[in-house]
Amino acid sequence: MNGDEGIDVVFHPEYDEFRLANAATRNDRNWFRIAELWDDHSYRQLRRNLDGGRAADKREARFERVRRILEYEVPLVRMIDHSFDDAVRAFTRINTLGVRLKKADIESAKVAARHSGFIAEEVAPFLDKLKHQGFTRLNVMHLFRACAFVARPDGRNRTPLHELEQREVLSAWKETQRATEQTIGLIRSELGLVNMEILWSGALLVPLIVLCATTPPRDRDSRALIGWLALGALLHRYSGSSETSLDQDLRACRDPDPIGALLGNLRQVRPSLTATPNDFAGALNDRSGLLAAYVACVHRGILDFFTGGKVLLQNAVDKHHILPRGQFPESIRSTADNIANVVFIGGDVNRSIGQSGPEVYLRRIKPRILESQCIPMEKSLWAIDQADEFWSARRVLLAEAFNDFLRQALPQRRLARQ
Repeated sequence: MNGDEGIDVVFHPEYDEFRLANAATRNDRNWFRIAELWDDHSYRQLRRNLDGGRAADKREARFERVRRILEYEVPLVRMIDHSFDDAVRAFTRINTLGVRLKKADIESAKVAARHSGFIAEEVAPFLDKLKHQGFTRLNVMHLFRACAFVARPDGRNRTPLHELEQREVLSAWKETQRATEQTIGLIRSELGLVNMEILWSGALLVPLIVLCATTPPRDRDSRALIGWLALGALLHRYSGSSETSLDQDLRACRDPDPIGALLGNLRQVRPSLTATPNDFAGALNDRSGLLAAYVACVHRGILDFFTGGKVLLQNAVDKHHILPRGQFPESIRSTADNIANVVFIGGDVNRSIGQSGPEVYLRRIKPRILESQCIPMEKSLWAIDQADEFWSARRVLLAEAFNDFLRQALPQRRLARQ
């Protein structure tokens, strides 16, 4: 599948089809090698080059499905004292009448079987509460991982909830709920986010939840926690093998210096824990780069382009093209859908700028508002024909702001590569 032993498999996201590579697929850019989709570095580059829009979102979703093949578990069932015919019938029933279950469904079933009433009376209501709060990407598996850690914070090995005593599970679950609410409070107070529209990964919250559960408030460094979260998002911490990465990070949470250990795990991804302009070079589908851009602007005191108000604690944070997409020639219009070409505004703001070009409408916006969203102040760059230069200059400003945020959130931590 991944190119070993001369086997090279390719995938077509529109056809949702796999094939062995041949001359035809090599000459068609819509076929992607599985080896590249499964390689974290190659996949990050691929995601950054996706155009914005629904088609690109659909393509990325199919790529993610292919990557999750690496996480498949193949069950082995031993049928002792059964005939071969019994085994055939069982196999046939599973493959013809069975419903494919998600890992969360299986784990929930195991927990429900061991701990009567726990799912219906405790878990489901809390998940419903999170859903209404807009934290839908924080799913049951994330909460179960946090809860298992809270139940056995000193354990060397991971112990699933269905293997614990009910009193342990219920006690740990109450702590997990409390810590989850505290983590949501941190996200609101430090980043001004009231939901997960921009914060794309629920897994990123798990280390914060377990540290909120196991660290007294007086010993907790909230800014450092958010600093790690921002870095983890920038470096696509859980876009690869998320289970393996989460195992590593939960082990780090047991360290006497958990933030230092978590940063150490990130250095395995990139030795230098600072942003570069290239981190903001992706298309709008690069959710990691988009969140990092938001963090950079928050650090600069993010103000709405059109109202001048704070873009914080908004139910909807929207994106607005700085260089209007419609003013680009149709043949290159999709290039406008990149991180360096968007600012963040309130979702209820009237965004109409008429037919004004950037050289006109940007002059009407106060300098402090432009600076709060890392806009280059060289007016000669405020033109469609200067787009590449404008975007390049803005990426530099975004990287500088993000790194300034890291230095303040993680003082006395070694970030740059030495």
